[in-house]
Amino acid sequence: MSDNEENVDFAMVLASSVHDMKNSLSILINAINTLERKYPAVDDDDKKQHSVLQYESSRLNSALVQLLGVFKLEHKQLPLNINFHDVEDFLTDQASQYEPLLRSKNIGLEFDIEEELDGCFDEDLIASVLNNVLGNAIRYTNSVICISAYHSDGIVIEIADDGIGYPPQMIEQQENFIKSIDHSTGSTGLGLYFAGQIAKLHKQGDTCGRIELLNGGDLNGGIFRLYLP
Repeated sequence: MSDNEENVDFAMVLASSVHDMKNSLSILINAINTLERKYPAVDDDDKKQHSVLQYESSRLNSALVQLLGVFKLEHKQLPLNINFHDVEDFLTDQASQYEPLLRSKNIGLEFDIEEELDGCFDEDLIASVLNNVLGNAIRYTNSVICISAYHSDGIVIEIADDGIGYPPQMIEQQENFIKSIDHSTGSTGLGLYFAGQIAKLHKQGDTCGRIELLNGGDLNGGIFRLYLP
């Protein structure tokens, strides 16, 4: 067997294993939700623990989705289903799943979305990107997160927080997020790499989507910016 064949076989085994883990995790998440309905939280500490379980299981599920997504991207197997969407409805729907966790952490959530803003994108793929970014924003912000969207030669979606901002190496290595691994935080760069690849799949003529990381803004923290042509 050639080296290329061995690499393909290993990739297939890895993808299959990730898929199995994702299925098991889905069963676990459903079991957690069932238990929470059967034994509702009786105090603030219970509510906080429930929120942590939901957040961490969702975070792990997102990581597995990204791993599978990267595999499919590399093998040109990732389907793209682009349709028109109301951006405000889409963003509020994505954020709503984090409301219990935001409340438990006393984090405010603000929206600044241009009226009657429509976007043309793959709902599931962009949702996966934004869920990962929102999860990280909740993890690192101090007290508030702002989700913005506006038209500027396409659709621009921003998620900003009032935390310490992105590390300098992540800002400097925006062309290759895998190189911006931060061992102190456990960041692998996978989420941002996946986000960048998903953005590039969205094209209008010769223009491709992209992502950008910044620090500063009104909240003086980190800003994730997604451009969709």
